[in-house]
Amino acid sequence: MATVLENRPRSGGKKVILAEPRGFCAGVHRAIEIVERALEIHGPPVYVRKQIVHNEHVVRRLEERGARFVDSETEVPDGAVCIFSAHGVSPQVRGNAARRHLTVIDATCPLVAKVHQEARRFARDERTLILVGHADHEEIEGTFGEAPDRTIIVQDADEARRVHLPPGVPAAYLTQTTLSVDDTAEIVSILEERFPELTGPGSEDICYASQNRQNAVKAIAKRSDLVLVVGSANSSNTIRMVEVARAAGSQAHLLPDADRLDPGWLDGVGTVGLSAGASAPEVLVDEVIERLGDLGFTDIETEATASETVVFKLPSGLQRTSTNGTGAADDDTEDDTTSTLLLARATTLIEDLLSAECSRWGAVDARAAIPVEAVAELVAAGGKRLRPTFCVSGYLAAGGMGGEDAVAAAAAGLELLHAFALIHDDILDNSPTRRGVPTAHTRHAAVHAERGWVGEARRYGEGVAILAGDLAFGYANRLTRDLPARAREVWTDLTTEMIIGQQLDVALAAEPAPDADLARWIAVCKSGRYTIHRPLALGAAIAGRSDLQETFEAYGDAAGEAFQLRDDLLDAFGDSATTGKPAGLDVREHRMNLLLALAATSDAEVGRLVADGLDGGGWDPSRLHAAMVASGVRDEIERRIDLLVTSARAALDSAPLTDGWRRRLGEMAERVAYRDR
Repeated sequence: MATVLENRPRSGGKKVILAEPRGFCAGVHRAIEIVERALEIHGPPVYVRKQIVHNEHVVRRLEERGARFVDSETEVPDGAVCIFSAHGVSPQVRGNAARRHLTVIDATCPLVAKVHQEARRFARDERTLILVGHADHEEIEGTFGEAPDRTIIVQDADEARRVHLPPGVPAAYLTQTTLSVDDTAEIVSILEERFPELTGPGSEDICYASQNRQNAVKAIAKRSDLVLVVGSANSSNTIRMVEVARAAGSQAHLLPDADRLDPGWLDGVGTVGLSAGASAPEVLVDEVIERLGDLGFTDIETEATASETVVFKLPSGLQRTSTNGTGAADDDTEDDTTSTLLLARATTLIEDLLSAECSRWGAVDARAAIPVEAVAELVAAGGKRLRPTFCVSGYLAAGGMGGEDAVAAAAAGLELLHAFALIHDDILDNSPTRRGVPTAHTRHAAVHAERGWVGEARRYGEGVAILAGDLAFGYANRLTRDLPARAREVWTDLTTEMIIGQQLDVALAAEPAPDADLARWIAVCKSGRYTIHRPLALGAAIAGRSDLQETFEAYGDAAGEAFQLRDDLLDAFGDSATTGKPAGLDVREHRMNLLLALAATSDAEVGRLVADGLDGGGWDPSRLHAAMVASGVRDEIERRIDLLVTSARAALDSAPLTDGWRRRLGEMAERVAYRDR
């Protein structure tokens, strides 16, 4: 996509809002690479049962390389290579393949495989299985085949209301991974109301990538006159994205490719939202951007609601060997599925808690639920989920087993703690936007003003936001109250350091003397330890590995300082359309962050402007920003970040981590240090 965006003017015409994430998910990447690797190893032809993923362009390209797509394993010549698609197959299909002596390569998405495993478990428990999904979809056909004699398929809310279970029969439900999150929630709610003893999966079945793409489409739909979703008509997750966009109030069309874009759709349209289903390649999005550009839509903006770093391991025998001298396979990512599922469980814990609290207090009075809804809105808006990710990573890197409930609760608590910090931080920083939308205090101040209520609108908005932050803090502590004793100690240190760091941040905004050592301590305390060191230590403590505390402190403080310096650079020199918050806010609000403190102590002109500002009651933001640009501090900070990343990696060199985690944590340090938002 870089070529398209670089060659296309980015402003001056009608607007395109690109959703991020979009396109290929980890399961699709894995499935396509499996076919490509099978062709390299076995030579053409290789046979693929059904479409490997639901996209015409992908299938056509693989056919050109020698893949042969068949409707049934019975069409594959005896003894040939047969690849099962990402959607999974039934035990009957596996039996047929075995009888024909096929060389089977299984490209089933690990998240679909998890649903199959749950179906087998419920069947062993002699439960009737209610399978929520589309009866004619390959994924449902495969899962149904695990226990056909005790499975009922429910496709929509009406069928959920009509399904019959004999009295006293134990039942469970599972869902197709590519459904609409909202529709599935309604169906499950109906089933749970009708069958109070109904059991569900241990964690959410809806694929994280489907959730992320639906959330991204919701976000762009609110700002778009028309939403286009690139993908094929037989792609369930793509169809769901179109439905989600329409439910959010926008016109929406599924678009297989740029050639099928109807210019009539654009009549009266000023802003087009653009996304792609999980099986649609980015080249198709590039072509649509080109076509829209030809039609006058040349102002291109990206709206990011989540960051995806999941990679699924290839099956044994297809992995590429490493060329980096480590001796490890490049695809050695055995813990990715576990990490994804634990983070999904954390998300479910948060959503269930906030939904229950909204219902509880909304029943008292609609106004009582307002601060809970403010927390829920911030959490649902996305974000990087760094702290939960580092917590889960610390647990897995420490070889944790049997503490999955605790680490999911800790990860959920960290995300709600972060919501608390952001809501209060936005008030303290006087920030009007967060993640591209109005902050809680700004939004509720505007409501007060629009409705002409009594009192001061600003104070009302800030009051609502303060209470919302307090609730988020309380909910975070509720989720983590049953952690092991050592983990509770880490949690207490984490929350205390973050708040004390924030107090010193406030103090330096009132007395902004350029003290680089104190500014660095604040950065490490309220960002480095809070974002990386303590979450890692929390995960390790849950795993019972106190011996990793020193390693994670050295790694986390270095990577955390790099993270904060990148944050300072993005604030000073970044693009607000990319970061989702106003650029230059720290300078305008007289915050002596680490970047400014270093610049003031190393450059005479920056130091003079800061000193003059202190004497005169406030510095000139535009002149100070210009001086910082001229000072070369940006290059100096980039070099400092490089050294910090090197230090973080060095801290892992001799650490007793489980296989692959030394490399993975090193890569995570690079991602947080060199991010663009």
